[in-house]
Amino acid sequence: MTDDEAVVTADTPGRAGAPDDDGLALDDEIRAFVRRQVALAELPAAAIVAETVECLDGEADRVRIAELAWPVVAEELTAHLTAQQSWPARTDSDRLAAAFRALSAAGIVARESFACCQNCGLGEIGAEVPREVTPRGYAFYHQQDAERAVDGSPVFLAYGLFEQPPSVEIGEEVAAALRAEGLTVRWNGDTGSRIQVPMVWRRRRVGRLAAVPPTLDDDVDVEVGLLSAWTGVHAPRDGVQSAARLSALHLPWMPADARLRLSTESLTVTVRRAGDALVGEYADPDRRPVTVGRYEGLALLGGPPATVPSPADYVDATYEHSTGRGNAVALEAAEAIAITHRLQPHTRDFLSCLGRSGGVVQMGWEADRLWLETPHPETATVTGRHVSLAEAARMITILATEDRVAVDELGNTVTKPW
Repeated sequence: MTDDEAVVTADTPGRAGAPDDDGLALDDEIRAFVRRQVALAELPAAAIVAETVECLDGEADRVRIAELAWPVVAEELTAHLTAQQSWPARTDSDRLAAAFRALSAAGIVARESFACCQNCGLGEIGAEVPREVTPRGYAFYHQQDAERAVDGSPVFLAYGLFEQPPSVEIGEEVAAALRAEGLTVRWNGDTGSRIQVPMVWRRRRVGRLAAVPPTLDDDVDVEVGLLSAWTGVHAPRDGVQSAARLSALHLPWMPADARLRLSTESLTVTVRRAGDALVGEYADPDRRPVTVGRYEGLALLGGPPATVPSPADYVDATYEHSTGRGNAVALEAAEAIAITHRLQPHTRDFLSCLGRSGGVVQMGWEADRLWLETPHPETATVTGRHVSLAEAARMITILATEDRVAVDELGNTVTKPW
């Protein structure tokens, strides 16, 4: 996930996402910042609270800012999740992402919400050029552009050639890709002007990004110790925190190799994930290990039963793309499918999904086509073919919900050495 560092003006580096309104009360500043971060759909709940504290540091005590931010994050996330239920199946944000993916496949380095501002974007886009690829140009919009789009402004796209002045031809190709996805384009052909895309910003939240901070009257504090590597915006922090939030926002998505030591006033337990369950092993030798569902982590600390049932669909996902990575993370089908839309053509981005019984479906871009396969370790071969994103989604859904590999059902597959 990109860190939302933002800025004060479009062309000046700084902290991204800071409220633009002067003179707002602290509560209003917090809500303005949180609402924007929720709409951007890049950070999970705990990371939004942390960013709020960083952004408003100096406005009040950091602990106080966090206390005020938590309920606001819960309210704004709930409102967002309710609203997205009535959105069309394909939103303008989906169309924009599809246009950028098409541009990338065509050899134009296209990145969304890239860098904090235009100057930084222009300075950093060259590092995005895939190895062994000679790009024909670039296109991007930066984080401040995304924030303004949340507030109702058009998205402004920078475009051009590497180490050359921008050309009309590249601008026209970018505009054509946007129009091909059904988006409106405002651009007069002037290479000194960015391309404008009027749109309604609607990004869906699923999986970890849709986890809402709970509120419990009898919540307890828990001391968290990370016993193995678990990093990134989805990882909990070391130290004292809410047991209910830890259980709702982090434990369901523990990487398979992560270990946490949790301590309350009455017990200490080491927690790991085993498939679709959490296993707690207690420091007290008289207490037997306990196994609960992924969403029932609070029960390991003596808390009440979970109010959110564990989803029936499940895969262990290992993935890497330009804005995130994960190793053996427990995901629902919807979040695994969302990751396929993050994979970029002409890169080494990949996603590998492991089912409950050990079946594997994995994929990555081969130049401008998405290759999907299932491995056969006993013969050191793979079976697969190039697929559409819709076909990839179907394969993931079957693995997650039916616990079977259905690659042969795609038809026209080939088997080859790995």
